Amino acid sequence: MKWPETTGIASADAPLSPSDESLMVDSVHSREAFETLIQRHQHPLMNFFRRMGDYTSAEDLVQETFVRLFKARGRYRPEAKFTTFLYTLARRAWIDHRRRAGRRDAAYESFASELDVRLDSGTGSEKEMHQRVRDALAELSEDMRGCVIMSIYQGFKYEQIAQIMGIPLGTVKTRVFHAMRKLKEALK
Repeated sequence: MKWPETTGIASADAPLSPSDESLMVDSVHSREAFETLIQRHQHPLMNFFRRMGDYTSAEDLVQETFVRLFKARGRYRPEAKFTTFLYTLARRAWIDHRRRAGRRDAAYESFASELDVRLDSGTGSEKEMHQRVRDALAELSEDMRGCVIMSIYQGFKYEQIAQIMGIPLGTVKTRVFHAMRKLKEALK
């Protein structure tokens, strides 16, 4: 990897750190490169899984995602954004987890998320609003919830969401549109 030369003056053209894509390519031979990727993306992944409703297993899912990423590092080609690749792996880990979890675990996670909300800091009105949003998100289908979370909370563009979920762009737009309408109705 080639690092930018520094002259003591920050340049808008020279990145201050290597890109995710170059770190992923370098991770085949560099433990430090992979550790940097983990440090950069562990908190956003944790937020992603929690917003998907997996409060109790979010840490395990983050770890599973990074295990999958580590195994895939030799196959990675920087043709698309790294985050698209990462969240594709994360979504697959989440789907596999949901398949294994079954209905009993889903009920347990719902209870744990309610307990988690009670432990959150903040004012009563903030807690109530967060709970209302969580409840409204929980009412959406998993497909709609996934699109909304990736779009609004994770900041992905619709094209990236389509790649991650393996669905047409129009389907993403439709799911987000209908999900937002349902959320607005639920939050009135």
